[in-house]
Amino acid sequence: MNPHLPEGWILPLALFVLPLLAALVVNRRFRHRRGLNQGWVLAWFVAVCWICALAVILRQLR
Repeated sequence: MNPHLPEGWILPLALFVLPLLAALVVNRRFRHRRGLNQGWVLAWFVAVCWICALAVILRQLR
């Protein structure tokens, strides 16, 4: 494991960064656009926060 990142940050980081990188690649290669709509980035950030919050809650219930 990475000593600089606590174990609980890997899932949220992967859920947020990997799809955004994929969307950037698709937009750049196939749609010939630069960047992403900031509204979609914010919506994805909120969705990842909710998913990770539910994961933390469910982990605490076990």
